Amino acid sequence: MNIETKIKEEAIHWLTCENEGLDENQKGEFENWLKEPTHQKAYNRMKFVHQMAQTLSKENAQKLSSRTHHQIRKEKFLKKISYFSSAAAIVFIVCFSAFKLYNNTFAVQFSKTLVTDTKNLIKEQLPDGSSLSLDAKTNLNIEFFNGKREVILKEGRVMFEVAKDENRPFVIKSDDINIEVVGTKFEVIHKKDTTTINVEEGIVKTYYSSYFFDKQNEMMLTKENSITYLNKQGMIATQGKVNPKKIALWRENRIHLDNTTLKEALEEFSKYKNISVSFLSKEAENYTISGEFFSTQLEIFLKTVTKLYPIKIEKKEKVLKISKKI
Repeated sequence: MNIETKIKEEAIHWLTCENEGLDENQKGEFENWLKEPTHQKAYNRMKFVHQMAQTLSKENAQKLSSRTHHQIRKEKFLKKISYFSSAAAIVFIVCFSAFKLYNNTFAVQFSKTLVTDTKNLIKEQLPDGSSLSLDAKTNLNIEFFNGKREVILKEGRVMFEVAKDENRPFVIKSDDINIEVVGTKFEVIHKKDTTTINVEEGIVKTYYSSYFFDKQNEMMLTKENSITYLNKQGMIATQGKVNPKKIALWRENRIHLDNTTLKEALEEFSKYKNISVSFLSKEAENYTISGEFFSTQLEIFLKTVTKLYPIKIEKKEKVLKISKKI
C-alpha cells in the first residue's frame, strides 16, 4: 500500500469515528493526526466527498455502492476494513464511491478562462486536440476532468471543433441549456434571454436542465440543424435548418442579418466598436433588415438603413441616437 492510499484510509477511519462520536483519547489522537498538513488535506477532501455522497439520489448511491462492493471484493479490501463496525464499513463504502465520483467529476485536470473584447479569437487550441473560436464580447470558462470536458459559456458566440473522445464527453453549459457532444463542429450563441446552437457537422444533444438528473426538451441535432432555447424557461423558441456556409461568419469579420431588427443589428456592430445606441423611437427599434456587412462597415450600414427607413441618426463620439424623421 502506498502512502497516499494509507492516508486516505486513515482519513476515512477518522471520519467514521467522528460520525459515531469520539471519546477523549480518540479526540487527542485525532488532533495529533490532523497536525500533519497532508493528513488535514486528505481529511478535508474525504469529508467533502462524504457530504457530496449524501446528496446523491438513492438510485445513483446504490449503483455506486454496488460497484464499490465489487471492487472491494476484487482487490480484497475487506480485510483492511474488517476492524470497522458495520456502520463504519458502510461509511467507508459510500466515501470510497464518492471519492471515485470526485476524481471523475470534480478533480480538475485543466482549466482556462477566455475573454474577448472588441476583437475575436480564432482557433484557441485545447490540450485534448479540440479548438475554439470566440466572437467579440465573449466570456467562457473551460475545465477538463477525468470523465468529462466542460465549458461554461457566460456570454457571446463560440465555434467549437471538438476532438473525439468517447470516454470524455464535451459539455457546454449556457445558463441552464446544456449541449453534449463527443466530436463535432457547431456554434453556440449565448444572449441574455436565449441560447442558439447551429450544427456544421456531427451530432449534438441539447436539453434544458435546472438541476441534477433533470432533462427537459431534449433534442438530437445533426448537420444543418439549428435550435434556439429560452434560457430561463428551457422552452424551444425556434428550430429548423441553417445554411452551413452562414454559420459563425464572425470568424471572417462578417455580420449576417436575416430579417434582423435594427436594435439587434446595431448590438452586433457595437461589439466591435464599443459604441452605445439609444433609440428615441420604439418603432425604429423594430425596423428589420437583411444582408451581410463586414464588422468594420458601420458607416455603410447606417447609410443603408437611413435610405430604407424614415429615421434620423445622430452620432457624437461613441454614442448613436436614433429617432424617426418628423
